[in-house]
Amino acid sequence: MSDPTNSVKTSVGNLANHDENEHKHNIKFELIRLAVIAVALALSFFGVWKSIASFDFIALAITIVGGYPMYKEAFDNIKSKRMTMELSMSIAVIATLFIQQYFTGAIITFFVQFAELLEHLTVSRGRRVIEKLISFLPNQATIRRDGKEFEIKIAELASEDTIIIKPGSKIPVDGEVIKGNSFVDESSITGESMPIEKNTASNVFAGTINQNGILEVKAVRVGKDTMFGKIIDIIEQAEKSKAPIQKVADKLAVRLVYLAAGGAILTYIITHDIVSAIAALIVAGACGVAAGTPLAILAGIGRAAKEGIIVKGGIYIEQLSKIDLIVFDKTGTLTFGKPEVMKIKSFNGASKNDVLQLAACAEQHSEHPIAKAVMQKAKEQNLQYEAYATIDYLPGLGIVCKQSNQNEILVGNQALMQQKSVVINENISFYINEQKEKGETNILVSSGKKIVGVVSVADKLRPEAAQAVQEIKSYGCKVIVLSGDANVTARAIGDKLQVDEAIGEMLPHQKLEKIKALNTSGKKVAMIGDGINDAPALVEASIGIAMGGGTEIALESADMALTTNDLLKIVEALHISKQVMGVIMFNFWGTIIIDTIGVGLAMAGYLSPLAAALIHVTSELAFILNSARLFGRSKGYNPLQFI
Repeated sequence: MSDPTNSVKTSVGNLANHDENEHKHNIKFELIRLAVIAVALALSFFGVWKSIASFDFIALAITIVGGYPMYKEAFDNIKSKRMTMELSMSIAVIATLFIQQYFTGAIITFFVQFAELLEHLTVSRGRRVIEKLISFLPNQATIRRDGKEFEIKIAELASEDTIIIKPGSKIPVDGEVIKGNSFVDESSITGESMPIEKNTASNVFAGTINQNGILEVKAVRVGKDTMFGKIIDIIEQAEKSKAPIQKVADKLAVRLVYLAAGGAILTYIITHDIVSAIAALIVAGACGVAAGTPLAILAGIGRAAKEGIIVKGGIYIEQLSKIDLIVFDKTGTLTFGKPEVMKIKSFNGASKNDVLQLAACAEQHSEHPIAKAVMQKAKEQNLQYEAYATIDYLPGLGIVCKQSNQNEILVGNQALMQQKSVVINENISFYINEQKEKGETNILVSSGKKIVGVVSVADKLRPEAAQAVQEIKSYGCKVIVLSGDANVTARAIGDKLQVDEAIGEMLPHQKLEKIKALNTSGKKVAMIGDGINDAPALVEASIGIAMGGGTEIALESADMALTTNDLLKIVEALHISKQVMGVIMFNFWGTIIIDTIGVGLAMAGYLSPLAAALIHVTSELAFILNSARLFGRSKGYNPLQFI
């Protein structure tokens, strides 16, 4: 039998191979080699060579032997006709040998290798995100087949299997709970720190942890088809992709190499001093920005994944940082997508419970969302309601229901009441209009030809919606709400959230046209929807973000997907993207300024090759560490906080 989880585990294997082919290094070997170079460098510094030879053969050996990986890469670049930092630094090191500054050459060699090792270690740390995810998959599972329980390897699981999940066990499949009750830690999938209660009919995901109860789960998806497998695949592909800013970094690195070469030639022409010329060649470099840019992108993707934000490529980190307008779908995004009874108002001597009981009697067998809201409210209030004698559904109007005593109950809109000659007085009309302005749908309830009450129903806003909108606006983004609801409902939601604009009565194709118009006006637009009805608009926007609650559609329909419906994750995504780009731009300008000043000092004769080497490696390490700190979870951005 094929192993359905192998494709998930193979992701790590592929990534390891990618690392080997891309970086061509063995970290353990590099550590040993660097330690040997460090010891030799110390012997050179303390002049051990003086008692043996007339020249610093130790530093010379370090430069020639220790710099072999750099020279090899430089030679490969020459064959492929590419100018790179490795080629530039190799030329600089060889130049120090011609002027017999062996110790300077050894210093450059050591720190180039040290910077390479630091970069490899940091990149490996970032790519361990996938390995950590894989660790959440168990190796075996307990299943029940033909009435017998036994353990099998995960590779042998199949859909429709019944799996017994014991307390503390990892869940191996996406499935549905068919028996039991427990709390499940879903942080590996959603980033949510609080355990989620699971009972019969609840969905569970592979890679999550059952905490306290025993669950019996029917497997729905296994291996690479699970949410877990899809997330791993997306993250791996995202890490391999290159954002436009990375291409800019590559071009900048090449140009700075030419700047160094040009500066060295110009210095020699002006000063006729080969030492100053070599110092100019050594000081200028773009290693920090060339290595720091992909490192920052990688860190951003990794941090987002930990927060339950799936980013499909570095390009979307960059694009999100430039967004100046965010468009929200309403239903299922800003709201729960499930109508709730917000208020009950009674008239003509009836109580609120009387109104709810009469409405529940009429609605008890209806599948309409409003009917479900009424029945849920009756259940919460523990109200008893009698069976109806007859019932008649009138599309677009409501329900006509007769009780066993032949009392007629009407539950519906104003048109139904008018058709049945039920009087709606001024007080009731005023109340209905008042609730309508709040964005609520009003259900009138009559008994015996009299209005006894009004049930106001609305799609409830998510509790974090207002905070999320305000925090998004604090980043300088305008916020627009597009809704299929009536304009008055959309405006009411917009007023509650204090958005810049709220538009109702928008069909999917009209949302698409609105996004196109915003793009044409020069706006950088992010569209946030549920990943289903809003798919055209999600594709048209600069960034489409799907609020999927962990659904498969959410992962496949947009550039970024949240594995929960927590709107504050959007704020976190904005924060990560802006922090990543802030670090990259700081590295860009820092490199340009340092290189320009360094070349100027070398041309003026104020910089020795050794000082130039120290400036070069120090700035390089600083910029790499500046990118590496993005792997942390610190809030805010301080470009001077390198570590």
